[in-house]
Amino acid sequence: MVQDPVSGESGYKGIQNGTRLPEMVSVACRDIGIDCPFEVYAISHQELMRKFTEHVEFDHNLPFLSADILLKIKKAIKK
Repeated sequence: MVQDPVSGESGYKGIQNGTRLPEMVSVACRDIGIDCPFEVYAISHQELMRKFTEHVEFDHNLPFLSADILLKIKKAIKK
């Protein structure tokens, strides 16, 4: 996990001059019911899903994500 230099929070952040880029998408663990402050930003849905599933697999020890969890993540993505 990378620490964001602007906010000091852990996670992958898409920050330019202290602000989130408008074309970015985001999702957080709390958006899918996991008590964790991790939030990820990315330019594409594919990049976002890759980063988020990597976090869930390693930090929450869930090496396999069911179709239900993947759908929950996709529905929670914010623009």
